Amino acid sequence: MSCSPGFDAAAAPAGRNATSETWIPRGEYVAYMLQAGIGEKVHYAAGQFLFTQGEIDRRFYILLSGKVHVFNLSDNGHESMFNIMGPGSVIGEAAALTALPRYSAARVIESADLLQLNVAHMEEYISQNPRFAMSLLYVLSLKQRLAVDRLHQAVYEAPDQRILRFLEQMAQTHSEEVSTFNDHVRVHLTHEQIGNMTNLSRVTVTRTLQKLKRAGSIDLVGRTILLRRSSPDPVSRNTKAATSAPSPTRH
Repeated sequence: MSCSPGFDAAAAPAGRNATSETWIPRGEYVAYMLQAGIGEKVHYAAGQFLFTQGEIDRRFYILLSGKVHVFNLSDNGHESMFNIMGPGSVIGEAAALTALPRYSAARVIESADLLQLNVAHMEEYISQNPRFAMSLLYVLSLKQRLAVDRLHQAVYEAPDQRILRFLEQMAQTHSEEVSTFNDHVRVHLTHEQIGNMTNLSRVTVTRTLQKLKRAGSIDLVGRTILLRRSSPDPVSRNTKAATSAPSPTRH
């Protein structure tokens, strides 16, 4: 489980300023899948890779705890983030099921426990526990829906709208972190990472976040974005004041 050459093994530090998850699936099916006991339980330390881009293998993973950074590395060495996966995420299933080279790499950024599954044993998993199969299909459907939503936003929505929608999704993803004494959600992502998720340049992200701050939709404290949770629609209540409508192509 060592780090692979050609990829940066640096991991984000654990703690309250660690990188925020961009996807944490929830629901009855997710909870069941995590408790079903299917597959082999494995542990990876921060900085280790579950898999690297271009390799072919028939294993995929269900994340029990920790965080995993899924990204693509271009020919010129540019790293594009797909997701920061949180507990309940299914990782690496597409390449495992199709036996095609992996399009992305997955690096652990916060010590992780996972269930490792092998495609060769899928019929056995399903026969042992049909409800596990249903749970897995449910999570994969959520994952596909998220990918389609992001594609739709990248094609049809203006930059400001894309970032607002992304921040709303982040507020929902991290809503369980809100307590009586803390009515906001802290999002720890760099402007470049937000740009990767919204198909925008870092400069456009920075400009838009400042505009949203002036409109009162968010607050910025260093790298941290504070999303208010005091109303049902915390981010978009000032959408009209905060948004403009430039071309929806990458800026």
